[in-house]
Amino acid sequence: MDIVPAAKEEADGAKEGDKAVLEKDCSETAAVVSKSQMKKLRKRQRAKEANAKRKLEKKKAKHAKALAEGRDLEQEFRIQELRSAMPDTASKKKTKKIWDNKCKEAAGRFRICVDCSFESSMTDKEIGSLASQLRYCYSANKKSQNTVLYSVCTLNGKTNELLMNVEGFPDSWKIRAFNSSEKSLTEMYPNKSELIYLTSDSPYELDHLDDGKTYVIGGIVDRNRLKRATINKAENLGIATARLPIGKYLKLFSTNVLTINHVFEILLKYRENNNDWKKAMLNVLPTRKDIKDNVKEYEDTIHEKGS
Repeated sequence: MDIVPAAKEEADGAKEGDKAVLEKDCSETAAVVSKSQMKKLRKRQRAKEANAKRKLEKKKAKHAKALAEGRDLEQEFRIQELRSAMPDTASKKKTKKIWDNKCKEAAGRFRICVDCSFESSMTDKEIGSLASQLRYCYSANKKSQNTVLYSVCTLNGKTNELLMNVEGFPDSWKIRAFNSSEKSLTEMYPNKSELIYLTSDSPYELDHLDDGKTYVIGGIVDRNRLKRATINKAENLGIATARLPIGKYLKLFSTNVLTINHVFEILLKYRENNNDWKKAMLNVLPTRKDIKDNVKEYEDTIHEKGS
């Protein structure tokens, strides 16, 4: 199958079309375009032509090499089309086997659940941000060295609609340690003693992550507007609460409130960094300009006193 002449015609046609557009632009703007601008336009046109020429030469060289090797290009093209049309069952089986093993390993670790029961109090923009953050959490968990079982409860309404527009949701997600439901938090996890609701308003600081617990993150984007919403819910349900030990290791000058995916990733990184909170936080929040290392500040102060 000789693809070069067709490619050449296409390139020549594109070249002529570009020239026509340039000539039209030049005639219409001749009165207002300066000489330097005209030079730039011509330079841009020459660059386009050179690029098209390089592409054509590359195709010719590729075609000549294939013919020299005695390859049947028509047959190769047909095989390629068939492969594109057929599902890659072998690859899918391999992926499923890998994730079956990862899910078994994840079953022995702590779990993370995002509670989306606050949607009715959120704006459309906040709901859009929430859906994006749920996707970031899924991506982080998928790439993590220590994947955990990730679930989302009370997933309905607009948040669910936005996620349904994401390719592969929820079917492809479910084989990768993910689960979602319209059920409430306590319907998904009836044993409240296994739940710890993470909230910056909690009087209790989280010391370590227990592999027998499910850590709940409130699905709220603007916590300044919905103050104490998560701790009020947890207390009403009789669920234990805790806050991340941010103040112990880092000083966030603006706020101690983080995004959903930041909290999620810190939990993952804590385990990846051998249960080191400081390293986990710095791994997740390295670009925050308002971060100060509390531990370093403390050590520097002690050093100054001792000198």
